[in-house]
Amino acid sequence: MPQSLEHGEIALHNYNALRYSFVDLSAGEQHVLTSDPWSFLTSHLQTEVVGKRGANKQRLERALYYAQLAEDFYRSAQSTQLPAQGTLYYYGMLDLVKSFLSCRGADLETTFEHHGMVLPLGKKLTVEAKPPMRDAYNVFSSFCAALGKPVTSPTEIDFRSALSHIPEIHGIYVSLGHIKKRKLLPIKIEFQVNKSMDFLFTELIYEKEQEAKVDTSRFLKGKRLAYFKDGFPRDKKIVVRAKRRKSYNPQNIDRIYNNILKEFRDFDIVPILTANGYRYYVDLRPGAIPQLAYFLLGMFYLGSAARYRPLEMRSLLEGNLRPLVSESVSLTPRQFLYQMVSLTTKRECVIPFSAV
Repeated sequence: MPQSLEHGEIALHNYNALRYSFVDLSAGEQHVLTSDPWSFLTSHLQTEVVGKRGANKQRLERALYYAQLAEDFYRSAQSTQLPAQGTLYYYGMLDLVKSFLSCRGADLETTFEHHGMVLPLGKKLTVEAKPPMRDAYNVFSSFCAALGKPVTSPTEIDFRSALSHIPEIHGIYVSLGHIKKRKLLPIKIEFQVNKSMDFLFTELIYEKEQEAKVDTSRFLKGKRLAYFKDGFPRDKKIVVRAKRRKSYNPQNIDRIYNNILKEFRDFDIVPILTANGYRYYVDLRPGAIPQLAYFLLGMFYLGSAARYRPLEMRSLLEGNLRPLVSESVSLTPRQFLYQMVSLTTKRECVIPFSAV
């Protein structure tokens, strides 16, 4: 460690380590182990609606309805196969989004609603994402805005490109030669305190061997460059530390911790749910919309092409993209479910080890 950097120790609160999450947790809050995220989501919403009145109660009642409808679509999708499977999963994922947006204050059912995506005429393997609309509630653009990357103008996205932004299939995407080098850098994020335990700071760590696998020269760019100091080697790892320390005490630690989580939202960090909780990666070539929105957009394409583009869908399922499509449909609905339940309940939900 460079002499100018003070030694840090893992930050604790209520005897639990502070950890990074894509969910706005309380300091030291632990994850929720659940093999049935549907029941957890339903129970959470049923509890939330108790005692509510007026518009707030109606929003939560809609959220509960959409969550239960989403579960029905998922279960139907699991009993069929492509191409129909894509349509059912899309509507299940869409209803999870509508449940999430309802909890955030969206007054669905009171105005015209639009998916916010279309298949442009005359263009294959393409989805156009629409910006907010004057005469209708745009579900997709509202979802993107809630995740921090709004759609501000009509944006055409190639389906093949969308697949490259789905972390769960990134390995096979590279193996099949669709891109030459991985763009996801596996990282570990640590919250640390100084010896006197009155300043909080963060370190982001990756294995040095990743320099041969990923273009790590892209890591300290843009907002990450402004936030972190130059990296230094430690135990066959590269460590980058935040430039600023945050003064904290037991009374303000929740606020300081959540401010740091919000700052990290700008660093293109994406999660993958594993048997040991979430693993995190920096996307060194991020897309125009949030990573989780690519899940929804990809399934929208499959569901819409199945219904309106029969020859295009047949060509897709018989061509070299079939392995990616199959992997995507097999893996992303469950990942999307756990992440959406986490975002909606504001609790980090993970798979119990015994359920994997």
